Amino acid sequence: MKKHDQIKLNKKKDPDVKTFPVPSDLEDIKKEGIISLNTISNDSKEQIINHALKLHSQGKILEASKYYQYIINQGFQDHRVFSNYGVILKNLGKLKEAELSLRKAIELMPNFEEAYYNLGNVLNDLGKAQEAFDSHLKVIEINPIFPNIYTSLVRLIKDLNLSLLNKSKLEDILNILLERDNVPHNELLKAFYFLYRKEIIINLEGLESDFSKIELVINKKIIINALKKMILKDLRLEKSLTKIREKLCNMISTNKNINCSQLEFLIALAEQCFLNEYIYSLSKEENISINIILKKCRDGELNETNISILSCYFPLYKLLNQIPLLKSFNSSNKSIIELIKSQISEPLKEIQLSKSIKKLGNINEITSQIVKSQYEDNPYPKWKFGNESQALKTNPIIAINAEIKPNSLSSNFNSNQLRVLIAGCGTGLQILDAQRYKDSKITGIDLSLPSLAYAQRKINELKSNNVELIQMDILEVDLLEEKFDIIECGGVLHHMDHPSKGLQALLGVLKKNGFLKLGLYSELARQKIVEARNYISRKKL
Repeated sequence: MKKHDQIKLNKKKDPDVKTFPVPSDLEDIKKEGIISLNTISNDSKEQIINHALKLHSQGKILEASKYYQYIINQGFQDHRVFSNYGVILKNLGKLKEAELSLRKAIELMPNFEEAYYNLGNVLNDLGKAQEAFDSHLKVIEINPIFPNIYTSLVRLIKDLNLSLLNKSKLEDILNILLERDNVPHNELLKAFYFLYRKEIIINLEGLESDFSKIELVINKKIIINALKKMILKDLRLEKSLTKIREKLCNMISTNKNINCSQLEFLIALAEQCFLNEYIYSLSKEENISINIILKKCRDGELNETNISILSCYFPLYKLLNQIPLLKSFNSSNKSIIELIKSQISEPLKEIQLSKSIKKLGNINEITSQIVKSQYEDNPYPKWKFGNESQALKTNPIIAINAEIKPNSLSSNFNSNQLRVLIAGCGTGLQILDAQRYKDSKITGIDLSLPSLAYAQRKINELKSNNVELIQMDILEVDLLEEKFDIIECGGVLHHMDHPSKGLQALLGVLKKNGFLKLGLYSELARQKIVEARNYISRKKL
């Protein structure tokens, strides 16, 4: 076979399948004695396929690709080869060829969920939104516990033109996703607004004049789940929820009864207020009502309704000095149990964990001290659910290539254990994302001790045993006394007086052939924030 020959895939059976060039490097493969172009036994066929799959799993994409091409051109029918080669073609930007290869994998193995998963990603990149959505739904139909499928669906929905999707299917899957506790729910916000925003606003605004209409809101479980799991960022929704909270507070302070469904809504609203850092504005009348309810609780009137309304205004653990009995309050209501867990048990656990977090160096720079203070008052972002699955771990070069496509790297890391630094890890979401790197040890550093304690609690919950958290300033990162293969630093350097000094400090602990991933705030994107700050300043608000 000449090095520039082209052979059609399964020429007799599949005339419409794309041809692929046989690479010149096959001459080198022949010399190694791994492949015989003339006679190939069944054993050597399996040996070649297994070797190709092994190369791919090791991140040796170029070598794996050459083997896949050879296997395909020899007419071997293996669903794994077509699926893996489809992924490589996708990452090279050859989307149509990738689609054909993945469809061939599915033809060979009709219930091959991995191929449907990869096909969905390719179809999404090709702009075939409905087909991509359907392909991901097929994965769930075949294997409801397929790793990462729900998270992938969330991100697919986030990026799609939702008007192209079947609305009924979208409603069904959104309900499923909001019921799950292992997906990034905030990324579903666009889809939630697309389906329900208008309806919810109409219903909520109707409550302001007739509170009996609350049943229209309460009876939709998806709305309750959205309040508990997503931070709603809509001005009209915020105004309505602020007014409803005030109405409920005033009702409770005057001993008006709250029924079971209204209580369920109130608990969901409390979860929302906790997630959004209690951003809703407060009226003078509300303050009076809150103080009445606080006094009732101090006087022994501690019940589910009073606890729920108070948690719409304060995280409950901050009321323990005033109402010590909160800590031992018992309930059979699952939603109340969850509320107490998120607002008392977990914050107290974080306070305890903060005492054992390692500290290095000093935080002397004035700007660093200001930033530290801000994030100690408000650890950000508060996140409840994530999915750190061993099955999602991948070779770091594959992970990096997935982020920089259509560019790609062919180099590999020399060390057996990858050293990863998350500089400015906050509450740990970046650490969760960095778990995609196979065989890694992750170090997370941050200025804010409460943020690190939040991250440590989540790491413990997810049973991650490859993470060390340290409170320190990026400017003193050399005190770690080690070099890193990968450093990720997102949303941090622009906070510093001299970002270039922070960058130099990070470069000082980066290995010679390591990778640095930076994320910086954009002045263009922050124009509205600057305008708002100027307005506040002018009006002396």
